[in-house]
Amino acid sequence: MKKFLAVAAAVGALAMAAPASAQSWQSINQRQANIDARIDAGVRSGDLTRNEASRLRDEFRDLSRLEARYRASNGLSLAERRDLDRRFDSLSQRVRFERNDRQDRNDRWVPINQRQRNLDARIDAGVRNGQLTRAEAYRLRTEYGRIAALEVQYRRNGLSTAERRDLDRRFDRLSVEIQADRRDRDRRRG
Repeated sequence: MKKFLAVAAAVGALAMAAPASAQSWQSINQRQANIDARIDAGVRSGDLTRNEASRLRDEFRDLSRLEARYRASNGLSLAERRDLDRRFDSLSQRVRFERNDRQDRNDRWVPINQRQRNLDARIDAGVRNGQLTRAEAYRLRTEYGRIAALEVQYRRNGLSTAERRDLDRRFDRLSVEIQADRRDRDRRRG
């Protein structure tokens, strides 16, 4: 009876230790979701160009196909799991590198929120000091809203260089309009 209890206690201890050690290992599905979310976030923030995101997604799909092939042959063996882990680590490092490199960007893309704060501050200052009427401010903010909606549309598949230039041109034009409207009001008063 004592032997039976000792064996049962050992089996119980092993059973409890297995889930604890498995918790430190991230499942394949969790890693896939994490990498996919990081690629999407890189596209939305402008950290990844369209070409970079496309290459990373191709690698991601290749890795997913490899996993499916491994699973089709009676589940994942320990060697296959290690191979997938190594490949996911490598892909994760490439995502990190591509999001932080400055390739194809002489100057970093200014995020839309930063542009909005800058334009809003300039419009607010113009209204406060009487250089802009409320109607002019409303018109300028409406134009900004159109540009912001266009940027959201462009970012769905990653910003191409042409789309980035188009948005820069539109933001620059709006900035010039703000400046011109503020000067017009000054001229009318003087």
